[in-house]
Amino acid sequence: MMLELHNVTIEPLIHSLSLTVGDGQLVCLSGSEGKGKTTLLRAILGFIPINSGHISIDGELLTPLSAPYFRRQIAYVPQHMSAIEDYDSIIDLSEMLFGLRVNKSGTSYKVPADGRRWTELSADERYLLLLQNAMQLDKRLMIIDEPDMPISAEVMETVDSLLQEAASRGTTVLAVNSRIIQNQIQL
Repeated sequence: MMLELHNVTIEPLIHSLSLTVGDGQLVCLSGSEGKGKTTLLRAILGFIPINSGHISIDGELLTPLSAPYFRRQIAYVPQHMSAIEDYDSIIDLSEMLFGLRVNKSGTSYKVPADGRRWTELSADERYLLLLQNAMQLDKRLMIIDEPDMPISAEVMETVDSLLQEAASRGTTVLAVNSRIIQNQIQL
């Protein structure tokens, strides 16, 4: 699945950004806090409007009417999980992730049989769980935001490997990640 941005502006953070992420390619966004990385991902998902330019997926323009269609083809891991403490167990959280409108699919998924509560997981375990669940969706495009909590260097290496594995299987991946040097866009 090809993702293209042409002269995209999202005031006041992003100005005339153009990029292409081809089939099976991993492109990483990096930049300091507040530079618009999460904002850009949310615009690609059609959650917020762009001021100018256009976004296309497989040559079709992303519009407010087409955004729900495209979101069904995307696996998305957000930066923040709202009301996360409301999920008593990992199973509840996994079901919530797969229940997000953006992650709806007919694909069956495996939920860990771990009975621990979300609040009992380390930040490392939380982020890996979200990423692994998103990978199980087997979507053609993955949009992965950076976690809003500190993650160990060891787990980030695992995350990097998982993102590269997804791309090697033909998935188009756009991730906020400053550690993977190739195909990196600085915002």
